[in-house]
Amino acid sequence: MADPARPSPDAMRWFAPLREVSRRLGGAIREMSPAQRAEGLGRGAGGDITARVDRIAEDALLQTLRDLHHDRGEAMTVVSEEAGIVRLGEGGTTVVVIDPVDGSQNAKRGTPLFATSVAVADGPTMGHVRYAFVRDHSTGEEFTAERGVGAWLDDRPMPPAARPAHLRLLAVEGASALRMQAAAETLVGEVGRLRSLGSMALSMCWMAAGRMDGLLGLSPVRPVDVAAAQLVLRETGCWVGLPEAGDLDGCPLDLATRRRVMATAEPELLERMRAALDAAVAVS
Repeated sequence: MADPARPSPDAMRWFAPLREVSRRLGGAIREMSPAQRAEGLGRGAGGDITARVDRIAEDALLQTLRDLHHDRGEAMTVVSEEAGIVRLGEGGTTVVVIDPVDGSQNAKRGTPLFATSVAVADGPTMGHVRYAFVRDHSTGEEFTAERGVGAWLDDRPMPPAARPAHLRLLAVEGASALRMQAAAETLVGEVGRLRSLGSMALSMCWMAAGRMDGLLGLSPVRPVDVAAAQLVLRETGCWVGLPEAGDLDGCPLDLATRRRVMATAEPELLERMRAALDAAVAVS
């Protein structure tokens, strides 16, 4: 039997420092009260209010990337929801997309479900994403992926995603009451249970791990929310679309783009998911 695929040495040069800084972040955030986490610090580049927990996480990640730039001399463009576009050095094609705290509302209220998400790309679009790192701060689990090589959960190879016969458990994100009601009405008799974690990255990674049968994003999200997790899904053989698969590779890694996300390991289930998405869009 062939040995399971392992991340390349270059992938590990990214994963190791990202793992270290994310573990430190998890400990620092746990020591903050919900009030401290939620303190508003003005609007970030993405247009949302930057909370203290977002700023602390972003500052730590940016410092790690500055250290990598200094040590390696590698130019990179960083795309972050709070700081916007940060250029480290001149030239180069490396784009690093960071979501310091995915699931900010959970983090600010003291709910454990939030993550740090980082994608490293060798070009300006989603199809260029080469490495992915997502840390689930609620469990300490770390999801990593390398394009064309595989995906790993806590350094263990993730098997190909099983193809479900039914949507027994469907993850739903961006679920305002109106959108959820409209989507749910089309899913009666089609779906066993709905789950909304409040973190797009975690919903996607949990689906890759077989904990969900599908994912439906009812509101548009930015590339920073999905750039890393979409690679984890794809490397486990899942179908991912924004909302169609053909939209994925050309999606720019920027802060202006907004797309809705669908994902499943069984494309035959997409028709009912599309109907639910259409219903939600109609009331948005």
